[in-house]
Amino acid sequence: PTSMDDKKSFEAKGYQITPWTGWAITSLPYNFNNPTMGPVFAQLYARQAIQQSIDQNSLVKAIFNDTAVAGYGPIPQATKNDFVSSVQDANPYPFSTSAAAKLLTDHGWQRGPDGIMVCRDAGSAANQCGTGVPAGTTFTMAVLSQSGSPVTDNEMSALQSSLKDSGIGFTIKTAPVNTVLAQTPPCTPDQPICAWQLSYFGTAGSWYFSAYPTGDSLFQTGGGSNFGGYHNPEADKMIVAATQSTDKKAIQDYSALLAKDL
Repeated sequence: PTSMDDKKSFEAKGYQITPWTGWAITSLPYNFNNPTMGPVFAQLYARQAIQQSIDQNSLVKAIFNDTAVAGYGPIPQATKNDFVSSVQDANPYPFSTSAAAKLLTDHGWQRGPDGIMVCRDAGSAANQCGTGVPAGTTFTMAVLSQSGSPVTDNEMSALQSSLKDSGIGFTIKTAPVNTVLAQTPPCTPDQPICAWQLSYFGTAGSWYFSAYPTGDSLFQTGGGSNFGGYHNPEADKMIVAATQSTDKKAIQDYSALLAKDL
């Protein structure tokens, strides 16, 4: 992407600059089994607040020089296709740090002295932090991010800034991609390796699909690449339906559910 600054000089020498679109999604997996932040990640409102804090359009322009495409769900969106649902395509959680912050305060969180949200009202009621989230929990997430790319480093810094505006802390540690993958495996809360919270290995795209963008490896319970332990029985049913049905509505239903469930 950084080479796009020189686009005109390349074109002046007779070259054409043409996108080479990847049939892929880029994601930042949550570790739902992390003993500290897993219970927070399990709350849909928390994931919604995080998503609303990400200004994808600005990232596309300022960080990726228009070589990326904003994505809002589990199906690639850079290439027009019949698999993406209207829900995913419409972006169910548009960028708004004020809306994200309100979502958290409406669920029992309050800004601390440093501006980061702290759970003040523990419990499972609709206006409380949620099951398993104790009072005093600080909404600070740690990411282990792929190193070696200035674009990725800038992307992580931009995320850190916009998340802070919503009252969400975001600490960044970098490592080579093979190390990131080795240190962020599927795990159970009692395992020392389950200390990871967020993993980013998407500098060149997190997951490239075969022709049919099924989610059984990524998002089905027990899927081989379901790194964070995402578990949703409704999603499981839709994934099975999408892999067995010839009706494109099956995979569109899956697209819509995952876009909303984050």
